[in-house]
Amino acid sequence: MAGFIREAGRIYSEIFRKKIPENIIMSIRNLKTSGKKVLLVSHELSFTGAPIVLVNIAEILKKNGFDVVVISYREGPLRKRFEEIGIPVFATFGAQYDKSGLEKIIQNFDLVVANTLPVYRTVAHINGLIPLIWFVHEAKVFETSIIKWANSYKHGCPPVTDVLKSVKEIYVVSEYSKSVMKKYSDNVYVLHNGVADEYVIGQREPQDKVVFSCIGAVSERKAQDIFVNAVGELPPSYREKAEFNIIGDYSSSFGQELYKKSGAFINWHGAILDRERIKKIYKNTDMVICVSRDDPAPLVVTEAAMFGVPAVISQNVGSDYLIENNISGFVIPTGDAGALKNILIKSIENPKLLIEMGKIARENYLKTSSIERFEENFMRIVDEKLNGADYDKI
Repeated sequence: MAGFIREAGRIYSEIFRKKIPENIIMSIRNLKTSGKKVLLVSHELSFTGAPIVLVNIAEILKKNGFDVVVISYREGPLRKRFEEIGIPVFATFGAQYDKSGLEKIIQNFDLVVANTLPVYRTVAHINGLIPLIWFVHEAKVFETSIIKWANSYKHGCPPVTDVLKSVKEIYVVSEYSKSVMKKYSDNVYVLHNGVADEYVIGQREPQDKVVFSCIGAVSERKAQDIFVNAVGELPPSYREKAEFNIIGDYSSSFGQELYKKSGAFINWHGAILDRERIKKIYKNTDMVICVSRDDPAPLVVTEAAMFGVPAVISQNVGSDYLIENNISGFVIPTGDAGALKNILIKSIENPKLLIEMGKIARENYLKTSSIERFEENFMRIVDEKLNGADYDKI
C-alpha cells in the first residue's frame, strides 16, 4: 500500500502540479556533449506533419555539428525515429508548466527550437533567457480553437496572443499561415518546410486506372468528406476508370461515420507508418487530393511534388508555392465537392495532363522545398540567433 501511495503521489505531482520530474532534469543536465547544444520542444511525438518536420530539423542540426535533445509533452511512436539517429528524447507533461524546471534545463543549452503553437507555454517561460526559434505550423485553427483552449488553461501563463507579441521573431510554414499570424505579431517570417529527395526516374508502375490518393489522418479539418462526396457524385462510367484511396487513421467518430457513408468505391487503407509502403503509394498515384478546410503547409503535398505527382488543394491549403492552378495541379474553393468532382472528371479524361503537371510540381519542389534549401534557410536562422542579441542570464 505504501508503494501505491508513493506512485500515486508521483503521478499527482506530474499531472496536477505540472512539474518536470527531477530525474528527467538531471538526466538532461548530465548528458555528455561536445559541441553547441540545441533543445527541441515538441507538443507530441505522433507520425504527423509538424513532429516529422522536427525530425528533419534534428538531423540537420546533428549534421552541422550540434548536440540535440528533444523534450515532448507526450509520448508517441516518433520517439523511435529520433532515437534511431542518436537523439535522446524525454517526454514530460510538466514541460508546459514548470518554469523553474525549464530554467534548470536550458542552462545546459545554447538554443531552443519550439515547434508549433501548442508549446506556447514553454515559449513564455524561456523567452528572453536563451536564443529561441519558434516554428509555427498553424493558421486558422489558431483563431477557431487554439486561442479558446489556451486561454481556458493558462495556469499562470500569459494569454497566447501576448506570448506571440513578446517573441522577437516567429517563423511560419507558408504565406497562408503568415496571413493569420501577422494579426498577432509584427515579426512573422516564412520558412518553407523541406523534404529529402526520394524521386527515382521511371518509378511509376504501369496501371490501367487513374489513381487518386488522399493521405492523412481523417478529420473534419482535413476534409476527406469533400473527397468522398465528390467521388460519390461522379457518373459510374468515370468511377470505373479510376481508383480512389484514403490513407490515414480513421478511428475517430468523424472517420468512422465517413467510412460507413463512403460506399464500395473508396479504398480505405488506414494509417501506414512504413516508409517503403508510403513511397509506393506516391509512386503509383496520379494525383494527390488535399482539400483541407485549414492546412498551412501539408507535408503530403510537398512529398507529392517531390515524387512528381500533382495535387488538388483548396484555397485554405498553404501549398500554393508548389501547386499553381491549372499549371502544377488544381486549386478549388474550400469545401466545394462539386468543383473537385469536375477536376476528377477532367483528370480521368486526360491523364497525360497530370504527367505534365507533375513535372512542374517537381520543379517547384526543387526551387522551394528540397531538404538542401530548407537546411540552408534554417541554418542561416540558427547562425543569426547564436550570433545575435544578448540574452538575460538565469
